[in-house]
Amino acid sequence: MEVRELTDWRDLLESERVIATAFLHPWDEDEERRMAQEQAGGEKLRLTQSWGLFDDDGIMTTSMSCAQHVFSFGGEALSAGEIHMVGSIPERRGKGGVRALMGDVLRAFRKRGDALAVLIPFSCAFYRKFGFEIASRMVCQRVEIGQLAGFGCDYRVTRVWEEADLLPVRALWESCARTRDLTELRGDAAWEWHGNGDFGDPDFLHPELQRYAYVLWDGNEAIAYVRFSYRPQNVDAPFVGELQVHDVAFAHPVAFHAVLGFLYRMRAKVTHINFELPDVDLATLVPEGDKVEQRLDCHVMARLLDPARLLSLMPHPHGVGSYVLGIKDSFMLEVAGCWRVTYQDGRATSVEAADCEADLVVEEPVACQLILGRIGLTDALLRPGVHVNGNEETLHRAFVRRPVHLAL
Repeated sequence: MEVRELTDWRDLLESERVIATAFLHPWDEDEERRMAQEQAGGEKLRLTQSWGLFDDDGIMTTSMSCAQHVFSFGGEALSAGEIHMVGSIPERRGKGGVRALMGDVLRAFRKRGDALAVLIPFSCAFYRKFGFEIASRMVCQRVEIGQLAGFGCDYRVTRVWEEADLLPVRALWESCARTRDLTELRGDAAWEWHGNGDFGDPDFLHPELQRYAYVLWDGNEAIAYVRFSYRPQNVDAPFVGELQVHDVAFAHPVAFHAVLGFLYRMRAKVTHINFELPDVDLATLVPEGDKVEQRLDCHVMARLLDPARLLSLMPHPHGVGSYVLGIKDSFMLEVAGCWRVTYQDGRATSVEAADCEADLVVEEPVACQLILGRIGLTDALLRPGVHVNGNEETLHRAFVRRPVHLAL
């Protein structure tokens, strides 16, 4: 078997055929040929890499398409590789093709400097074999619009109508993203102007819906931004429906209250508003919290590629302390190891390889969740294979559950 990155348009075309076959997707050879030639020519596409595994006869049996993201973590920029699509042709399955391809691609991510790998799974159990574990924690919340009546909005509000209107929106988004771990620091494509007040990639599930973006101003300062779409109740009742909030960013809590007050103005046509907010519990803000519908959405998995880099950026307790973390990793032996972490006043001051007994020993999937803040040590102790050998008070302070804004 041979694994290689695909750059020739003919290989890219075959890669898409393999994935379409694996996922039972329709196949339009002419359209895929055009896309493959654009990708080989360096045209701007969301998927920046494709990889293929070839058998001894030179036949591509397994293919993978990948992207690269930049997330905030500990106030810094963190690059991560995304496994976007991976599939093998049915007649060649069961021969270890995905395992071989996955290992080589993850090592390529690590070599180019990605500290993390992420994906949206079709099966969590399948990707756990490669060290991936659930990392996101988005709370989908649906609230009746009348519950927002107590929130006002005294700020000036403007709609995003022209490309120039995106400048304060992008600046506000990036400022807020830096304060929220694993929020994507969006590239230029996410702000590409399409006209008629719309920009960026279309809504994957509802590309046909119009999106509306508004900015709230305190004098000349943009303090909040919200983007949403309207979804009619049904075709027979198009004048009544719900709002789906896609983005919300705010400089301070009062600005968020004003966003809720602004959305309340939509009540003539809107019955409910849907949010995805990992760190805001609407049930604690509205008069009848028991009527807020909430659902936990854990649709993104991650795995560690560079634990030392992540530990160096991870938020730490105030004061001074240290601990030794041991990580086991049977799929990527180069990720396994033992690190002594010293911290002071909320930041790691040193992360060094250690040759001693670790205070905490965990498998890589648990280490990933602990470092990213998806779980705390109290949660981890309920998992099999977690061993605390000492320094437990410091470990409880260092590894706590934090809001995780990871979304793809």
